[in-house]
Parts: sequence; structure tokens; C-alpha cells
Amino acid sequence: MRHVFLYLVMVAVLAGGWGEAVEAQSSGDALPPVLPELLSEAPVDVYHRVAGFRSVRFGMTAEEVRQAIRRDFGVGEDEIESLLNLEQGTLVLAVTVPSLPPGPGPASVYYILGASTERLMYINVVWSTSEDPTDAEREQMVIAGLQLGNYFLRLQWRPEAIVTTVVLGPGEVVVFAGVDPDGAGVQVILRGVPMADEAGQPVPLSGPAMLQVAYAADFGQPDVITIEPGAF
Repeated sequence: MRHVFLYLVMVAVLAGGWGEAVEAQSSGDALPPVLPELLSEAPVDVYHRVAGFRSVRFGMTAEEVRQAIRRDFGVGEDEIESLLNLEQGTLVLAVTVPSLPPGPGPASVYYILGASTERLMYINVVWSTSEDPTDAEREQMVIAGLQLGNYFLRLQWRPEAIVTTVVLGPGEVVVFAGVDPDGAGVQVILRGVPMADEAGQPVPLSGPAMLQVAYAADFGQPDVITIEPGAF
């Protein structure tokens, strides 16, 4: 597994150090770390579009999402959780499945509906280890993240609308991020994975290793509750 560690050493070097710390997003939050520099280009018709995950499509109502989840994973209605994100005012539908390759082990999928439209705007697919994973478990998460990053990289994107291997903080890296001509996008994010600092020393790790694939209908326009400046 040494090649996995060496790859992430290279990631840290290419990214020029850790960069600014980015606050981690919980799985039920609407926004993963956003890369706004990818949002400015004019639409072009020939490139890949991000429409959703499996048979779930952005813009669906909660009931339509529920029906699609049942089709996609063969689960019953009682296996789909409904959660309310009080901070953002969004409804989250969640399901856990025992296996979702290439990620290792069970996966949780979170479907997030907008606060005002009540229609699907974000999807987070998350694999996570226990709080105290072995080195092998962390490395398995890295391998799955690299496989997913390569999968998305092979799709047809505008060259200026993708980034790869962006280090967000110790043990945390965006393996791939791409935005389509309509402003929808996808990110593959690893957290709690082996990495070296600028001096070549292993970064201390604690907590679980996580792999997240985050789909967004519009990275630039989150439909969440906000308090306007000057309102109070």
C-alpha cells in the first residue's frame, strides 16, 4: 500500500502545501467545499452534464426522490429517513445501503431538497470507516477515491472547468471537481487519509476516513435559508 501514501505525498507537493483551511461540511449540509473559479465560463453544448445520481434527477419533489430511491436500491419506504436541517431549512432524505462499489463497505446517500423550492438540489454519497480505522482501511478509502476521480475525469468536461488533487487541509483532498456548462457539478473528496506535509513527514490523523461524492444542481445558487445583511 506504500504507493497510495506516495501518491498523496505528491498531491501535497502539487498543491503547494495545505492552503487555507476549509470548514468541513456534514453529510446533510447543502454545500460541500465549493470551487467558485469553475463557475464563470459560458455554456457549451457538447460537454458532460451533471443531472443527478442514478435515476434520481435534480428538480424532483420529495415523493419523486423517494420513488427513485426505492427503484435504485430496492429498499422499503421505512428504510428512507427524513431529516430536517434546521440551520439551512432544507429537507434531507437519507438511505444507507450495505454495499456501493467502488467504495469500501456500507454507504449513506443524502438527497437534499431546497428550502424554498422543496425540490432536489444536492446529493451526497458518503463512505466512512469507524472512528479508529486501521491504516489498511484508510488506504482502501484512498483507492476508491482515486477510482472515482479517474471515472469522472474520463468524462467530457471543458478543460477549464475541472480541477484535481486540491489539498484542503491535513488528510483532506479534493480528488476531482468539475462543473458543467449549466453550473451543475460533482466533487470527489477524501478526508482522514494518509498524507505528508511539505517536509515529507506523515500528517497525524485521528477520526474516521471518509470518501464523499457530492453532486450539486447549481454550485453558485444554494437554496438555503439565509438572513440578509442589515436585517437585524
